[in-house]
Amino acid sequence: MIAPFTIERGPISDRSVILRVRGELDARNAPGVVEACTQVRRDGKSLVVNLAGVSFIASSGIGGLLALVEEFRQGPGTLRLVSISPAVRSVVNLLNIDRFLGIDENEQAALDILKDGTNG
Repeated sequence: MIAPFTIERGPISDRSVILRVRGELDARNAPGVVEACTQVRRDGKSLVVNLAGVSFIASSGIGGLLALVEEFRQGPGTLRLVSISPAVRSVVNLLNIDRFLGIDENEQAALDILKDGTNG
């Protein structure tokens, strides 16, 4: 049975937001993730996206993540991906795009980077 797709909003501070994504990140769900992340950027905050619960990622999901990285590079916030699942890790490694993505081991590591004002 396929787990339902969810985007859970985690702790929010005056500077950053955590989103936890679960389920399959495919053509049906990628636009919702992009919109949720774009809204955080519009609010002027940095974003930590936890991908630990992503069981599958399609090309549309990868494309959405890359588009978000580019969008956040234009400011004002920063985007960090954390706790990427084995399914996501294998695609990221296969496509050799890890150097384009700000990836951290966990939420706290990303928050520490954001707090320090560096992009890792």
